[in-house]
Amino acid sequence: MVHIVMKAIHNPALDLNLIKVFDALLETRNVSRAAEALGVSQSAVSHALARLRTLVGDPLFVRTGNRMEPTPRAQRLAEPLRDLLVGAARALSAAEDFDPQREERSFSISTSDSMQAVLLTGILRDAAEGDLRVSVALRSLDPDAMLDALDDGTLDLAIGYLPELRRWHDRQVLYRETHVCLYNPALVPVTPPIGLEDYTRYPHLMPSLRGGMTSFIDDELAALGTRRRVAASTTQFLAIPMILTRAPMLTSLPARLARLCADALGLATSPLPFDVGDYEVSMIWHRRNTGSPSHSWLRQRIGEEAVKL
Repeated sequence: MVHIVMKAIHNPALDLNLIKVFDALLETRNVSRAAEALGVSQSAVSHALARLRTLVGDPLFVRTGNRMEPTPRAQRLAEPLRDLLVGAARALSAAEDFDPQREERSFSISTSDSMQAVLLTGILRDAAEGDLRVSVALRSLDPDAMLDALDDGTLDLAIGYLPELRRWHDRQVLYRETHVCLYNPALVPVTPPIGLEDYTRYPHLMPSLRGGMTSFIDDELAALGTRRRVAASTTQFLAIPMILTRAPMLTSLPARLARLCADALGLATSPLPFDVGDYEVSMIWHRRNTGSPSHSWLRQRIGEEAVKL
């Protein structure tokens, strides 16, 4: 049955432009006025009418003086074909929207634990307080798995430092970020801005997405002819501030996360004693979702949170 319907819909003889010509002739009862209404030539209308007659097996319109009068078959077709045109016009012109307070929607977002705390707290708070009927599944995926998940539809959005994306992905830059030093001033008695000597004198707890013991920080220090001692590393960024409340160590974290943790835990921040530049924090998604009302709402909501940071 499905095959029969698909075959009928994709019949090359079926052309919606023919239905527009039929409707215009029914309205004007004149080939030239129908052509004028449609913005085409009289010969185009005549050619379309000839195709319609062949397709339907009926004259449809018969010339009576200066008028084209519809046959009984054309009169029976008038209402269903007009309904078809009106329905198509409404479907193509309707402005879809999404109301998160009335419609249920679940989103899947991949980002680091630190980004979840910094950027997504607002939307999660709204969902928890019952203002929204949305739910959010937060995941942390490696870059390749993240891009694959966007492609297969199991992931709606990826957020972070994302220099690589595929040509069918779209991107929106949320803000520019840099790194600062975070420590417990009760255990590490230095006054900001911290100097290079103190920065390299105290042991470091290093954030590492891949679990290594070196990062771009060590490359910068090597260029300055010095080095630091990395006592430990962790892939769990949000564990670092809690550890620093009890351990006399330094860490280098994204500035927004460091300030958030310093305010909450009584820690201190300082600019790094060397320039590491900044980088873009972006969100990326598959292009098939660009026009989705619910997906657009999610991106707009996250963009609003980014402006507040």
